[in-house]
Amino acid sequence: MVAVAHAQPAPDGPPPAAATAVPGVPYTLQIQVDGGDAEVEKIATDTSTLKTLEKEAPPGPPGLVGRGKADIERIAAALMATGRYGATVGVTVAGVSVSSQSAADAAQRSAKPVPAVIRINPGPVFTFGSVRLQPLDRGAMDTPVTLRRTGLEPGLPAPSTAVFGAESRIVDQLRDEGYPFAATKGREVVADHARKQVDVTINVAAGPRSPFGDVTISGTREVDPNVALGRVPFQPGDRYDPKKIKRLKDDLAKLDVFSSIRVREADKPDASGRVPIAIEVEEKKFRYVGAAAKWDSVDGAGVNAYWGHRNLFGGAEKLRIDAGVGQLISNPPSEYEYKLGVHFEKPGIITGYDDLLIDVIAQRERPDAYWRDGVNGVVAIRRQLTDELALQIGVEGDYSKVRDTFGEKRFLLVGLPIVGTFDNTDDKLDPKSGMRVTLQAAPYYNAKGEQKSLNIFKGQVSAYWSFDEDGKYILAGKIGAGSIIGPSTTEDVPAYRRFFAGGGGSIRGFAYQSASPRCEKILPRPNKSLPCVLKDDQPLGGRSLLESSLEARIKVTDTIGVVPFVDAGAAFDKAIPDFKEDVRIGAGLGLRYYTAIGPIRFDVAMPVVGRTKADPRVAFYVSIGQSF
Repeated sequence: MVAVAHAQPAPDGPPPAAATAVPGVPYTLQIQVDGGDAEVEKIATDTSTLKTLEKEAPPGPPGLVGRGKADIERIAAALMATGRYGATVGVTVAGVSVSSQSAADAAQRSAKPVPAVIRINPGPVFTFGSVRLQPLDRGAMDTPVTLRRTGLEPGLPAPSTAVFGAESRIVDQLRDEGYPFAATKGREVVADHARKQVDVTINVAAGPRSPFGDVTISGTREVDPNVALGRVPFQPGDRYDPKKIKRLKDDLAKLDVFSSIRVREADKPDASGRVPIAIEVEEKKFRYVGAAAKWDSVDGAGVNAYWGHRNLFGGAEKLRIDAGVGQLISNPPSEYEYKLGVHFEKPGIITGYDDLLIDVIAQRERPDAYWRDGVNGVVAIRRQLTDELALQIGVEGDYSKVRDTFGEKRFLLVGLPIVGTFDNTDDKLDPKSGMRVTLQAAPYYNAKGEQKSLNIFKGQVSAYWSFDEDGKYILAGKIGAGSIIGPSTTEDVPAYRRFFAGGGGSIRGFAYQSASPRCEKILPRPNKSLPCVLKDDQPLGGRSLLESSLEARIKVTDTIGVVPFVDAGAAFDKAIPDFKEDVRIGAGLGLRYYTAIGPIRFDVAMPVVGRTKADPRVAFYVSIGQSF
């Protein structure tokens, strides 16, 4: 402690002045690393208190010395965490080691700012030598643990952090084998400076191989707890599997009625030797309302409003009503678009994993290719077969009046749409690995057309490959195809059921729907009595579709990424893609800003092959989430 004395004025002198602040001890800092290792210098710079507080002078010489002493321990520990167990760190102020009793006096006498120096000899990076797992019970003895998966393989660099990370991976491997109470019980880590290696022994106890026990839930007030318990993906007595615990959390979250979900595993077996599971939840606010507005240079402005309820009858039933108006401002009222939709969903209609879906939509559409007024309704059941596989089967009715280049027609469709999905990606908004597959088949009967049979098939496959563990370099690819079987000509297919290509969700760089068969090329018009509705190059849509995309997603920092991409494909007039027709290719560069809710996407694209006068020279796209 340093005492500071203040002079007192004479009794008959002027009134006392305010106490003056004690001046700090300014200093300059140098970091010297033997061998000039830039990585070590960065570690020291990021760790050093002297560096962090360099612009904040300590109140006195002892404070400066104290910072130097703290840096010796902090930097040595940081270097040990990188496997440099033989590193030496020294700090001097005014040329005197901070470990010396005279360091503070030297700083006091020194010219200001006081020179401070951190000197580091990093030494070699140690590697793992002997690695041994010491089993403490029969389960640990009988269950092999793969050292490669723990990161403790002999010969690999041996940062101290790797040992702690390895212990959690050892426990994870044992839990995957059905041991819910697996744990490590201490470790012995010896750094051999002669061999420059680290020998590690970890004591491992597997505990009993206990199956799942009873599942209880608490915290439900208005939601029927049986709905949540119906989502439990295991039965009492089933082999313990931590992946099913994760699936349970995910499935409960999909009910969208809980603001928080916690799944607790008991810390010891029950009387039957099983592991009880306790679910603790908090309910959300069930009612919600919202609105949105948008504008673009092609379609003008649009507004949308919605109201919803997450727990309509107490069984996590969802009801949402949407209403919207589009193509405002830039179009006359005759071209405004309207939409009113109702969505209802009831989980657990048959088993806990069967959901009833009902959708009814009335809408007025006015895109370039056609005008449509219609009502559509679908009743379907969706079954989650596994963590990754789902199947949906429904009945659909559709009545529409359509005006396009071929004239005005009415359609009454009754169909059986079937959708199968497979998704094993690691992240729904920003996948780094895995695959997504969607297959759709929808046979329809057209009660008001000459062509009664209309069968629509469509599929898409997306795949993601990460070239490093951190997911900074990812190759993403997508291919999609579709075909309409039954009608002999495009004219017999309702315009809103045809395939169109081009635009931000399809082939970037091309105008919306522009990469499709066009009026001037497809429609035979011996006379001009049936003109194209808007213009001769108006898109008509096709009976088949082929689209593909390839992206290289490169993270420059944790929050910024660049994405060069190429898109290709088209819609075709025939039921099978005919490559004699124009295939479009677009390319561009994207910028990604990664946030907690997913990446914000900004893409710039241009047509490379197949550009027409309807397409821009350069197109811009902004949205949330990756392009696919």
